Amino acid sequence: MKKFPFYILLACLIFTSCAQSKKTKLVVYLVSDQLTPSIFIKYDTLFTGGFRWLIDNGISYTNVHHNHANTSTGPGHFALSTGVYPGKGGIIDNEWYDRDLKRIYYVVEDTTAKNFSGKSIGRSYKNINFSSLADWIKNSNRLSKIVSLSGKDRSAVLMGGSNPDLALWYDKNGGYTTSDYYLPALPSWVKKFNNDLNVASYKDSIWAKLKKSDVYNNYSRVDNFKGEKVFSSKKNTKAVLPLSFSDMSLGSLLSGFYEYPQGDRSLIDLAIEASSRLNLGKDSAPDLLFVGLSAVDGVGHHFGPNSLEQLDNYLRLDKNLMKLIDFINQKIGLDNTLFVLSSDHGVMDLPEYLIAQNIASGRVNLPFKRAVFSDIIKNIDKMIGPGKVFDSDNNFYFSRDMSDEESEIATNIIKEKVLQIEGVDRALHIKDIESLPSSEQNNRLKNMIHPLKSPDVYTLLKKNWLWKSVYGSSHGTHHGYDSHVPLVISRLKAKPKTLNFGAYTVDIPASIAEILGLSYPKTIDGRPLPVDFEYR
Repeated sequence: MKKFPFYILLACLIFTSCAQSKKTKLVVYLVSDQLTPSIFIKYDTLFTGGFRWLIDNGISYTNVHHNHANTSTGPGHFALSTGVYPGKGGIIDNEWYDRDLKRIYYVVEDTTAKNFSGKSIGRSYKNINFSSLADWIKNSNRLSKIVSLSGKDRSAVLMGGSNPDLALWYDKNGGYTTSDYYLPALPSWVKKFNNDLNVASYKDSIWAKLKKSDVYNNYSRVDNFKGEKVFSSKKNTKAVLPLSFSDMSLGSLLSGFYEYPQGDRSLIDLAIEASSRLNLGKDSAPDLLFVGLSAVDGVGHHFGPNSLEQLDNYLRLDKNLMKLIDFINQKIGLDNTLFVLSSDHGVMDLPEYLIAQNIASGRVNLPFKRAVFSDIIKNIDKMIGPGKVFDSDNNFYFSRDMSDEESEIATNIIKEKVLQIEGVDRALHIKDIESLPSSEQNNRLKNMIHPLKSPDVYTLLKKNWLWKSVYGSSHGTHHGYDSHVPLVISRLKAKPKTLNFGAYTVDIPASIAEILGLSYPKTIDGRPLPVDFEYR
């Protein structure tokens, strides 16, 4: 994928100087986890709410990719926030093995902070060493306000930057929370919001179809397709709507609420409440409202991207986004509001569905994979001594004191034996990756490497294969279906247009900064996109 040429960049800069006449008081940055560009083609005639408004008032960039291979939530949001490739930034995944701590490290953990609710280690931006769009806005004007909200803590933290006015995430126990890194206490209005939300009461609720059955028959694949998750342990239960939350345990409902359409609806309500409480968009200083929607990811992991459940979720999200846009129109004003919509990664379809379409696909046999990995470690221990190589999350880490000869022996054993696992394409040492010739996929691999944090050997899957072995779908590879994401930048009464030149998600923060006239580090990997609005 080629980057856009210099003359387009020049046009962008010319536009930016002209765009100051339409002053932006509020940026609404929407990141829907696992959102794919294909929905704007497949479901175009079905969208009548927020998706419709954003498309009809915006510039749609149809050839935007995450230019890194570890296409998961943490790296994706880091790129969307900082304009820096995750490898360079050290955000190599949602979690990874830390050789110094000798344990798994979570991307936004902060052992010096305390969350106000939930059971996890404290969360914050403390250990992130790169500034974000939110920081650039704050640095430009001390009156600017930053609000970052998401169902996932890593999304809210990474997009909120180092000093947001409010960062909230779902605590997996029935409410939204933050940590004492951000505030001395959870605001009383957030406590009231949580009490009114009363997630436990959803135990009596049903997720039913929003539209008539004909809509789903015409626009989604057959329901209860092989590979979809069945939630109930009751006999003969199927993976179909309506889904009764009473079939879940209370613990499952509380922990997974953010993964369902009802969770995203609550997040939109929270965004509206937070905007009112903090008076976003009410003065001349530009404010940022980030909303990290998580249900598309949850539903996609459970049922797959082309499921009836995902279509219904999109229809509900379309409706809920319009609720937020209508609120902004009534209480803040759309004239001075900029909307940005994108995603942290794509997704692969269900292997069972792909196979039905005569496409080679499959799920890795995890018990066999574990046996092969165990055999690899045993063989390496026998050849170079025990405790020098260990596996984590399908990859291999070497001790820092290993010699070059030992590293070569271990690498060769791994490369040979992982090929026993059906679905595995190859294993590559990070030095192999660094020496790969330039190409779309190879560049994504290169941009996920951090010299100190990365595993020494990565295990790469074949196209259309999943590590997820039982049900649902996933992402995280260097393949295009995981890297391709939508980008829509919208303003009131802007003429809709489509641009299909190649661009990257690291370009988005720089593009917003240029529209706002902000200073930002020129050492970032992203470059501003042309955002040439024409108005009706």
